[in-house]
Parts: sequence; C-alpha cells; structure tokens
Amino acid sequence: MFQKMVTGDGILKVTDISVKEECKARPPGLNTINLLKVASSALGIGPQIAMHLAERLYTQGFISYPRTESTAYPSSFDFRSALAALVHNPLWTNDVRALLDAGFVKPKQGHDAGDHPPITPMRLATEETLDTDAWRLYQYICQHFIGIASPDCRYMRTSIEFASGGEAFHCVGYRVTSKGFTSIMPWLAVSENNIPAFKKGDTVSIHKDIYEVWLVNLLTSHELTFYLGMKVLIVMVLH
Repeated sequence: MFQKMVTGDGILKVTDISVKEECKARPPGLNTINLLKVASSALGIGPQIAMHLAERLYTQGFISYPRTESTAYPSSFDFRSALAALVHNPLWTNDVRALLDAGFVKPKQGHDAGDHPPITPMRLATEETLDTDAWRLYQYICQHFIGIASPDCRYMRTSIEFASGGEAFHCVGYRVTSKGFTSIMPWLAVSENNIPAFKKGDTVSIHKDIYEVWLVNLLTSHELTFYLGMKVLIVMVLH
C-alpha cells in the first residue's frame, strides 16, 4: 500500500531544511582505566601487559606516573612545555607547531581524584628506542595529550525532510568545518556525508526501482493481547 502511494506520486518534495553548526568535544585527560580500555579495544594489548608497558615507560622517563584516576589537570600545569617536548616527532609535528603558534586550548574540566595528574608524555621517544607495543602505547598517549589541548571538532549538520504520497522521509548530512582534535585523533573523526543542496519546495523525481524492507514488530502481553506494527523502510535511487 505504501509503495503504491509513493510510486503513484512519483516525486519527493522538500518540505523542510535545517542547517546548524554542532561540535564534537575533545576528550578529557587520560587516566589509567581509559588507557587500559584503549589498549585492549584498539591496540590489542591486554590490561596486564599494557600496565607493565606503561610502568616501564614511566621508569624510563617517557610518561608521567601511569596509575591515576584523575582526568583533570591542576591549574598550574605547564602545557606549553609538555607540548614543546613533542614537537620534533614528524608524526605530529605539524599539529604541535600549530598549537604552539596559534595558542593551545586548556583541557576541559575533568575529574580530580586527588591522586596524580592524568597520564602525560614527559619527553620525546622514537619508534627505534622502544619495542613495538611500548611504542604504540606511547604514541597513543602522545596523540591523546595533543588532542586534549586542541580545539573541539566543528561540523555542519544538514537535515532535509521530504514528502511523497502522504509519507514523510528525511536524510541527514554532515560537513566538517574544523577538524580540531580529530586531526591528531582521526579515529574519533566525524564521518562526512555531503548531500546535494536543496531549497524548500524543490522536487526530486523517483526514476528507478523502489526497494522495500518490511520491519515487523510483534508485541504480546500476559493477557494475550497483541499489537502488530508494520513499518516500511523505502530506499530510493534518486536523480
């Protein structure tokens, strides 16, 4: 029935357009729990091994004390010196120089557990001076620290409402205007999805097959009454 209503109409009409700027906030300082989570889920390093590597990096003077619950830095922390210590690594030299030249952003307020500051790189290491897993863990700590001193990621969100055959449809597009911290932490980047420029009242012809997926939700209760809901997801190829 819904398919016939839409195909009988033959066009989609733009009924509403919403465009607004949104931002994705940079993360707070890095504590032990979050480091171990990232090591396990993203780096494939188990918690016990990751903690051993972090402690070794600490004793070698490459990072601060790795056992901390805090994600907030003290007001007196010298971010400029910490960033300057990382500037000569080619993997992130452009990001660090940009922060030192244009002005870094102090990290967002986090949680101060009253123990130790968040895990922070203290001096520059190279891939040659560390074994593979220790380098990967150190690299993440550096990227995280640079990220928390970077601006938020900003993007434009465009939402377009369509109507056809008495049915409503919508699509959403994202366009990044400032990468911010996702430049150094690309795995947290906003996925861009550019959609064509429309104006309210524009019409688009439906010119190819309509594919349908039927999603059936069946609800029953102990009283043996039921509610059957049928929803149709129609994917259209437009020109």
